[in-house]
Order: sequence, then C-alpha cells, then structure tokens
Amino acid sequence: MKRIFVGLIILLTVYSCANKNCNDETENTQKLEIGGDFSIMKKMEDSGGIYKIDGQAKEGYQIFKDNGYTWARLRIFHTPNMEGPVCNSLDYTIALAKKAKQFGFKIFLNFHYSDTWADPGHQIAPEAWQNKSFEAVTDSVYAYSKSIIEAMEDVGVLPDLVQVGNEINNGMIWPYGKLWNDDGTANWDNLTTLVKAGIRGVKEAKNGFDIPIMIHAATGGDLVASNNFYKNFLQRNVEFDIIGLSYYPWWHGTFDQLETNLEYLSGEYEQEISLVETAYYANGFYPEPSEWVLDIQPYPPTEQGQYNFMVHLKNILEKYPKVTSLYYWKPDGLDIPDSGVHFIGRSLFDRDGNVLKGISAWK
Repeated sequence: MKRIFVGLIILLTVYSCANKNCNDETENTQKLEIGGDFSIMKKMEDSGGIYKIDGQAKEGYQIFKDNGYTWARLRIFHTPNMEGPVCNSLDYTIALAKKAKQFGFKIFLNFHYSDTWADPGHQIAPEAWQNKSFEAVTDSVYAYSKSIIEAMEDVGVLPDLVQVGNEINNGMIWPYGKLWNDDGTANWDNLTTLVKAGIRGVKEAKNGFDIPIMIHAATGGDLVASNNFYKNFLQRNVEFDIIGLSYYPWWHGTFDQLETNLEYLSGEYEQEISLVETAYYANGFYPEPSEWVLDIQPYPPTEQGQYNFMVHLKNILEKYPKVTSLYYWKPDGLDIPDSGVHFIGRSLFDRDGNVLKGISAWK
C-alpha cells in the first residue's frame, strides 16, 4: 500500500507539472512592481489638462492605479526656474507626493542634483554649488539630500525609495563629478565620493536609515558599460540596494542586448534590478537614425505598437527573478501649449487626454 501511495503522489506531481509547465530554472512567479514617473502630472493639471478614460474625466492617479501601477517616481531639481517641465521644486514635489499617497502609491524620489535635467549628456551643477571647492560641494550634497528627506518626512511623505543621481553613467554634478576625461580616463573616486555623500544624507536624515537606495545608469542594452559602471562603484564601497537601468531601443539597443545584460547582471550582482525608465512612441513619430540614435525599431510607433512593445518588454523582465520593478517614463504627458511642456508622443495618453491601450499592458 505504501508503494502504491508513493507512486500515486509521483504521478500526480508529474501530471501537475505537465499542466503548469513546471521548471525551477526558467519559471519566475515573482510579480513585478509597476510604477510610472509622474513628475509632470501636477503641471499638466495646473495648466488645465484633463485625463480621460472612455471619454470621461478621471483622476490621473486613479487611472494608473486601476491599471496596476503602485509606485510614483518623482524627480526633484535643486532650484528650478519653474518654466515648462523644469518645475520640480521641493514644494511642487511634496504636493505631488501627497496626492500620490492619497491614492495608495509608494513614493520613489529621484534626486537630479541640478537646477534642470540631468542625464548622460547634461549633468550641470546647481548654480548654488558652482565655483566651490570639491569638498564644499561634497558637504552640500550631503546636507541637501538630508534636508529634502527630512522636509518630506515632516509632512508625511517620507520616500519609500531614493535614487541618488539620474542616469549617472557619465557622472553627475559636472564638473565636480564628471566621470570621463577627454583622454578616456575616468574620475571614479570623485563621482563615488559625491554619491556616497548623497546616500549618507538620506540615511542620516530623520527616519531615513531604512530607505533603499537605487543607482541609475542609462545602459540597458550595454553589458560592458553596465558591468564596468557597477563594478567600479562596488570596488569603492558604494552601498546601494538596486541597480537601475534605462532602456529606450533607439538609444540603448535591441531586446536581445537588453536580455543579455539582465542575464549577466542577475548572475554577477547581489543587488535587485529595476528597469527604471522606458517608453515607446504611439503617435507615428520615431527618431531618425543619427550619430546618437540607433536604427532599431522593434514595433511600429502606433498605439498598438506601443502596447506590443510594453508587453514584450515585461515578458522579458519576468524571466529574471532579480528584476523586481518596471517604470514607464512620463506616461502622464498631455498636449497643453500653455504649460510649456512639449508633447513628445510617448505618453500613455493622446494629445486630447484620452487614455491609450498601453495603459493596460502591464496590468
């Protein structure tokens, strides 16, 4: 009887796995955390923008919540001029974070350490820090980071995650933390010193010690660059929790290149991985190949093509348990000329505020 019982158990297990496609090596049951960079939503609404679904006005955050989004990524500039999209001051960010919390979103704060956009081609030091010594700038990074976290904590919107620097694979706070010299040599010590100061400011802020830290590089399709960047950070004892990557195919390569990178990083690093920036065109426009733009277009730049891109991307990420989150960049853009914010066609809404099919791609 015992042998018969054991045999039945084995048969049931085999049958179950055959119907569920059981495979310990390839099946990933982990659910991706889904978020969006909602840094422009308040500017859209303040300028008269209305988000709509089925032709009816609805709160933007509610639309995203209904479609599986649970994280609100919010950038912050040091002293923005408040013109157009350069509007992410502390007061603006706090107001946006308060509203996000009302809809149940977790808050993900993205320090740009600049008065304006910071990205691989543009990392200008805030005017308040220019013409200072490197030591003084390092102290400023620490004090500023600490003060922002404490200001948000004081009003009940303590971030659940913090990104120290935005797309800093070429450095940050130029010229102090510029990574690459004209001769090809790199200033890893300067860059990592500034990043450590930012991390220390977050961790030493009131109730900030347990906030996870992300380090963000725009190297989604480049294994060599990704490995070189994060390896050098760890060699210099930068303590962080999440590897953050950007992936836009016209800048960063094919799906295969992205997957090769994810597979390698998953095996080589202890940190979790987040695809923290991605987007795709839905309005017929697509960048023409040039010196800095790759001739890669995985899907047509249409509403359906945007949706297909997003589904394909999520299917890739779900293969790798180390990849824990996925964020869409500027899903909240609307075409409102008075706002001074350019509509670039990668939003998950059309020019008139009607939601596109892509909103449900990651649900």
